[in-house]
Amino acid sequence: MLKVLTPGSALVLICIAALGQQSAKKNPEPMEGVRELFYLASAKKDALPPIRKASAPARKTAPAEQPAAPPAVPHLGLRYNLVLVNDDPSKTQLVDPDRVLHVGECFAIDLESNRSGYVFVVARQSSGHAKALLPTPEMAGEPNVINPGQTLRVPSNYCFEISDPPGTETLFVMLSRDPSDFYELYDSVKRDSEPPPQRPTAAVQLASASVDDAVDKLSKQFGTRDIVIRKVSQASSPKEAPNSVYVVNRSDKPTASIVTQIQVKHR
Repeated sequence: MLKVLTPGSALVLICIAALGQQSAKKNPEPMEGVRELFYLASAKKDALPPIRKASAPARKTAPAEQPAAPPAVPHLGLRYNLVLVNDDPSKTQLVDPDRVLHVGECFAIDLESNRSGYVFVVARQSSGHAKALLPTPEMAGEPNVINPGQTLRVPSNYCFEISDPPGTETLFVMLSRDPSDFYELYDSVKRDSEPPPQRPTAAVQLASASVDDAVDKLSKQFGTRDIVIRKVSQASSPKEAPNSVYVVNRSDKPTASIVTQIQVKHR
């Protein structure tokens, strides 16, 4: 179970089902060069089109009014590190993502991408339904745009606190260069944040289902043979933290999005 906290105060309780352990597992296929692919594909930041703020059907805007998304690229990738956080930000600690955390500890995730894109983080509640963690009204103002060479801490002004029962917290992290990939998810998060009517309606149920549907569609990208995951225990340069996990599309075929799972074990 996770609590989303500001430094020193709880904001919202998030219950996530205990799931299987897949984080940073070794791929049975050779993965030499994953880190090299990540850095070779790195480029200067792109100008990203804005995410549509008003709820509207995706892709209905006239082409002349809709900014073009940056092109898909080969070897799109993410790098992440697990960070322990406490009341003193200067004392945050990078830890092995396979470390077992304990009740009361609070963590965040440091992300780096090799191309510009939008970052979305979603978890599963104990009910099995998806719960958006970024963006979300409970953590207003948290950035979800990332550029090459930039470390994005998720969350940057909050943290996820470990509480009972023990298990494995599973987060879906999604990076996309095209905001249209996430219009459905983005609008569903906005609808779910609105006060519910006094009586349940089909529209409210549909809004919750649409979040699940959007996450399920995107999460199917995880596990594809083109996605490789490798944990690098030893840093190769001052810019690389130890125990970094690289998630890279090793195919030469260009892609505009990548999805991975980050699992945090605790007891």
